[in-house]
Amino acid sequence: MVDVNKLPYQVSNFSSLINQSKIYVDKTDLVAQLALGVGPVFLSRPRRFGKSTLVSTFDELFSHGLEKFKGLKIETQNLWQDKTYKVLHLDFSDIKEDRKQISFHDKFQNLLAGVFDNVGLNFKKSSDVIDSLRNALNEIKDLGSLVLLIDEYDAPLTTVMGKGKDEFEERRALLSEFFLNIKTYAGKFRFIFITGVTRYSHVSIFSGFNSIDDISFKPLYGSIVGYTQEDLEFYFKDYLENAALALNQEENTDTYNYDLILQKLKEHYDGYSFDKKCRTHVYNPWSILNFLKYPQDGFGSYWLDTGGAKPSLLVNYFTEVIDRKIDKSELLDYLDENVEISTELDTLSPTIESIEESDFPFEAILYQAGYFTLKRIEGSSFYIGLPNLEVQEAFERLVLEKLINKSRVELKKKYSSRASDALNGKNLAEFKDLLNALLNECSYETVPSFKEAHFRDLYRVSFLCLDFKTVTERQNSAGRSDLDIECDSYLYVLELKVVDENSEDKIEKALQDAKRQINNKKYTVRASAWLKPKETVGLACVIVNQNKDDKHDTPFREVVRLEEVGPAKIEVK
Repeated sequence: MVDVNKLPYQVSNFSSLINQSKIYVDKTDLVAQLALGVGPVFLSRPRRFGKSTLVSTFDELFSHGLEKFKGLKIETQNLWQDKTYKVLHLDFSDIKEDRKQISFHDKFQNLLAGVFDNVGLNFKKSSDVIDSLRNALNEIKDLGSLVLLIDEYDAPLTTVMGKGKDEFEERRALLSEFFLNIKTYAGKFRFIFITGVTRYSHVSIFSGFNSIDDISFKPLYGSIVGYTQEDLEFYFKDYLENAALALNQEENTDTYNYDLILQKLKEHYDGYSFDKKCRTHVYNPWSILNFLKYPQDGFGSYWLDTGGAKPSLLVNYFTEVIDRKIDKSELLDYLDENVEISTELDTLSPTIESIEESDFPFEAILYQAGYFTLKRIEGSSFYIGLPNLEVQEAFERLVLEKLINKSRVELKKKYSSRASDALNGKNLAEFKDLLNALLNECSYETVPSFKEAHFRDLYRVSFLCLDFKTVTERQNSAGRSDLDIECDSYLYVLELKVVDENSEDKIEKALQDAKRQINNKKYTVRASAWLKPKETVGLACVIVNQNKDDKHDTPFREVVRLEEVGPAKIEVK
């Protein structure tokens, strides 16, 4: 029986991990390698990947030496002989946004005052935080060398991204002044380490430094946060075996074993690469730890459900910028887990000023927020895409909310009961009405540019959000069905055809084409082979997507025919 209390779950402080005998995934060889340097170092990673634990590890190392590193690589391999230092540890995410009328200037000054005073630097608050900073830094000569650690440096910026250029620029200017003054006293700092979510080329906010060692894409540090496959199997082997037992008991089966758990974890939570050579892949630690603590709950969307999937960076971008830059229907092009987008590495690191100029590339936002990751490299081109099933689900929900202006909760409240009755009751008339209702949730300016694949993906995401097992393009030996929706009683296999005119001739031809495709490629026969004894229902579906033009005074968009393919010949018109 494993002790789940040993998991480093919701504990990010290194000292607390060691004091409480939690499992610590040892990265201290890489920590030592970085800490032996003297220049400023910068690391960018998405949320929930362990940046704060890494910063806390540096804090403990420089503050107290190897006292709590017994048995770790840095101690057993004799990688550290340095003395101890006073450490300025600043977490910029502590500058919370709230409803109180406290300016960013004052919040920033309060944070600095508390941290500086803690190491013996007299930080006297004033109307000018930079003057107060300079006065405090002047006292460094009396203390000897310091170490400066800054976690989530960009949090004050991403929280106001897209909400107004003045506030954003005020904060950017203040942070730039802060780093410029830090540079003035750089010789007094033994080590400077900075983390954040966003990474900018020509990092203008750090322009005060002559150089900064950006390790965000360095292959050597590709696994400095996150769990590698080796980490997973070495540190958590007993927990993986426990997960198999727990799931077998929960589902009354003997299906799960160690190897299947590994396979499922890889599908759901692996696939992230931050290495410009695309050699190193890591798991999201937050998702792994949640699964191992509560394995009976299955392979859930922990990153999404705990807020990691909706950083302010992405939410503000979607809310304020995307309407001006991207046709909403194009969002559906990003949903396929097999879609990879070619880009240059610099594209993923735009200039910070471009945020308020609305030139921040969509691909960069997706990468920096953790939705897309490096997949492969060809020459000078990098291919990015969705890393795993968990992120795919998170992105699907986000896209659906943008398309229909409803949350998943609102969608379920409105349609779950109706969908269950229609599908489990094999009520095709109601099912057809439901398909149209979901289609009509999309704004009028979105649907005109829909292709057949867009309708397919819209329905897939919608029914997934309604908690039905739904897949697109399920392959068999003869072809790929468009859309499969499974309920308690049936598996529905849909072939979609889209016509551009509300013409009976075109509709009938499309309907017959869909029927022939289902029969000729034996979609229902092959599907029923793996889902016995559940009945499989083949449905030919025709959608009219007619735009307003010279021939038509008004647009017409509707599922116009839905017929069962097979002996029953059920037709709804």
